[in-house]
Amino acid sequence: MCFSTLRAKNLSIRAIVHTDVGCVRRNNEDSARFTFINGRKDDFIAVLADGMGGYEHGEEASEVMVNTLCEDRSEKMGKNPTHWLLNTFRKANRNIYALSDEYGAVMGTTCSTLLIWKKKVWCAHIGDSRIYMLSKGKFNQLTCDHTVVGELLRNGNMTTAEALNHPQRNVLTKAIGTSLQIEPDIFRLTTPIRKGDRFLLCSDGLYDLVSDTEICNLLSQDSLRKAALSLTETAKRNGGHDNITVIIVEINEKSKKECDES
Repeated sequence: MCFSTLRAKNLSIRAIVHTDVGCVRRNNEDSARFTFINGRKDDFIAVLADGMGGYEHGEEASEVMVNTLCEDRSEKMGKNPTHWLLNTFRKANRNIYALSDEYGAVMGTTCSTLLIWKKKVWCAHIGDSRIYMLSKGKFNQLTCDHTVVGELLRNGNMTTAEALNHPQRNVLTKAIGTSLQIEPDIFRLTTPIRKGDRFLLCSDGLYDLVSDTEICNLLSQDSLRKAALSLTETAKRNGGHDNITVIIVEINEKSKKECDES
């Protein structure tokens, strides 16, 4: 578990990451990190990747994805975070695809990324890891699952109840590293972030076993540490059939003293 308070120019960003192998798997194919990016103190990034189960080197694929986004220094963000996110996703995809050729085995990973830049929020996403937002008591899933069942739901060809136990609910339609061309979902939130807002990035090992209502309740706990542990332990109590990883990001305003010291 990693816990840190990161102070941006006008914001205090608190974040925590917690990962658990679960109750069934021997290896943890999830990777997750958060950091400031490009040395700037108002650019924050959190990245969660889930190496694809059933494929070799899933752990390595997710690690390459996270490291590329958190450590890339080849291009400054400038005034276009969307462009930077797209290029960095594509760079990671090329690297993972090349490793597949080297190893002679398909490697793949999901990726959900939260970027905070000049008090605005971008999401970049491929696969079935998720980003949620809790703001003023409203809890929403920001990302769309790139799965067979996700597509059926969006097209109105399946009900939510039918999707819960569908045998193809975890079959991906998009992933990093499985083809040369990728089209991630990249978007900026249109509403400004506010004090107390929380974001949750998680792998499917959490939401497969914990309902959105319960996730919201557990995420609402005052302590980020307790919230992260409660989410993970609840998924394990419900079976823990997969790796479970969460990143919680909380937005607060700087105190006057912190602003004077900046």
